Amino acid sequence: MRATRSRLSLAGACACAMAACACIGMRAHAQVDLYSLEAAYIYNFTEFTEWPAARSAGGVLAVCANPRTELGAALSKLDGRVVSGRTWQVQPVPEGTEIGTCNVLIVDDAASNAAIKSASARDVPILVVRAADVDTGDGDGSYIVTLTREGDRLRFDIDNKEAVRRHLGLSSKLLRLARNVT
Repeated sequence: MRATRSRLSLAGACACAMAACACIGMRAHAQVDLYSLEAAYIYNFTEFTEWPAARSAGGVLAVCANPRTELGAALSKLDGRVVSGRTWQVQPVPEGTEIGTCNVLIVDDAASNAAIKSASARDVPILVVRAADVDTGDGDGSYIVTLTREGDRLRFDIDNKEAVRRHLGLSSKLLRLARNVT
């Protein structure tokens, strides 16, 4: 009788342990909010970017993004945080010559893609980040950072030549983390 009770207790303990493992496994496989993850990456890119002294003056780091996209909304949640002594502030993508007010431009729609290709944005020191899963329809090399998704992972490539051309300094730490650097 005692042996039967011990076996039942052991069987019950095993069942509880298996149920707990299943719950943990389900929680571990829960999908991460990919837009929040992209926003965190972009925030960290700004931590490892150095703008020319004239562009670093002032207390605001202007991040231009479309506030109506999911990525724009995720970036807006970071408003007010301090990056290298400057306050992170998301602003709508400006038109025409106003693009020069941006320190960072997030290309995640047609308007932001057109803005970075405008003549007024050609040589301005703007950290241009192409969001993951955005089809810009061309192989234009005006992006400094290109985010890509590989399954459930987020990766990024860096065009350091474009960063230098735009007079931006990227930390060697950031360059080492990139999947590809050109």
